[in-house]
Amino acid sequence: MQNNYLSVVKEKDRKLKFRPLKRTSHYLMENPSVFLNHSYISFSSSAFKPLGFDKYKHCAIVIEEGIEPEEALALYLSPNNDPASDANCPIRVNDRKTNFSISCFGTIAKQIPKIVSLLKKPRQQRRIFLIRDEKHQMWKIPLIPCFEYRNRDLKNLIDGKGIYRLLYNGDIQYIGETNNINRRINQHLKNDEIKFDTVEYSVLSNVSDEERKKWEAYHLKKFIDENGLLPPHNRVMGREN
Repeated sequence: MQNNYLSVVKEKDRKLKFRPLKRTSHYLMENPSVFLNHSYISFSSSAFKPLGFDKYKHCAIVIEEGIEPEEALALYLSPNNDPASDANCPIRVNDRKTNFSISCFGTIAKQIPKIVSLLKKPRQQRRIFLIRDEKHQMWKIPLIPCFEYRNRDLKNLIDGKGIYRLLYNGDIQYIGETNNINRRINQHLKNDEIKFDTVEYSVLSNVSDEERKKWEAYHLKKFIDENGLLPPHNRVMGREN
């Protein structure tokens, strides 16, 4: 009791120093970012000077050659002054020349399942930080595989590579990666160790095995950050490299 009393006295006698906390906003952060909406892409003010889009009237949104929209892991921005077309979206700059947006984005967004899934999330989760691709001298919007496909027909899934998660009554039971989603899910059904009624997955046929494992580890870490522990049937973390 005496020791506890002394510690309280010392705490009272301690002189405190204070520092103010400053408000932060994505619009004030140094790293350029975008906010995705159903019909347009809005850019932060920190993107205005680095991207230099005030010099252009339109922007083509492109993906890597040979990659289908459903597997794209980035959207590349190609600003230009070419005539308007179905491949060229208008750039809108505000009157103060501090912010800009790319409009007519809706039909492009609908082609990319990762974005369709992202647009269902709360507003604060729809902001993405831009990355500069120095090799190609372009800015890109990275897209995170987010289990954008959902299937309750457990015996009729795609034969592609990817990451997946098993759910029961809406709760995540297991997160994994595989070089054949259909075969792996059928193994789970045969083993009958995990009770699940839904499979959610992302197709990653055009990345290395190491990168696929990296995305598995990413989502396991995200689950731990949000829940404090691994999914019920994951015993170890995924491999990040």
